[in-house]
Amino acid sequence: MSQSAEREIHPFAVLDSSALVPRWARVRLQQLASEPGAAYTPFWSEWIIAETWRILTERWFRRQLSGEVPDFARLRRDANEMMRYLLRVMRLVTLRGYRGAEPWPGLTDRNDHPIWYTAILAGAQYVVSQNTRHFPSLVDGRHVYQGVEFLTAIEFIQDVLGADAAEDGQPLPLGASVRSRCRR
Repeated sequence: MSQSAEREIHPFAVLDSSALVPRWARVRLQQLASEPGAAYTPFWSEWIIAETWRILTERWFRRQLSGEVPDFARLRRDANEMMRYLLRVMRLVTLRGYRGAEPWPGLTDRNDHPIWYTAILAGAQYVVSQNTRHFPSLVDGRHVYQGVEFLTAIEFIQDVLGADAAEDGQPLPLGASVRSRCRR
C-alpha cells in the first residue's frame, strides 16, 4: 500500500519526545498504534529518539541521586525495553540532508525545528507534543501550520482518534490532561 493510500485510512502523527516521556502517554500511544487495525501511524526521527533517551536518562539519574549506587543494569534494561516496544510501531524518518520547508517564523527554539522537519518528511497531519508554548499560533481555533496540526497527547488520543486516554480504565496521572487552547 502506498504511503498516501495508507494516510487516507488513518492519520500519520509525529510523536515528540515530550509526548513519549510521560509513561502513560508513551504506553497508550504505543497501544493505539499496535492494535489490530491501528488507529494511526506514529513517526519519529533520530532527533526525537535521542531527545527522548536523554530526558529519560536525566530523570533516572536524578532519582538515583539519593545516595544509592546507580543501578546501571536497570537503566540499560528499562531503556532497551522501552525501545523494543516503540520500535514495533514507530516509523523512522531521517533528518540527514533535510532540505524542505522551514518552520513558522515564531518558532524560536532551534531544538524544536527537527520536530517540524520530521513532520514534513513523514507527510504527517499531526505533531503530538506536550510542549504547547512552541505550537504554531491559533488559526481558526487550531494550532496549524502548512497543514500540520499540533496537539497534546490527550487532544490527539481523545479528539482525533476518539479513544479513551486512560490505559485499561485506570485514572490518568495528575498533569496528564494538558490541553492547548485549540477548539476541536
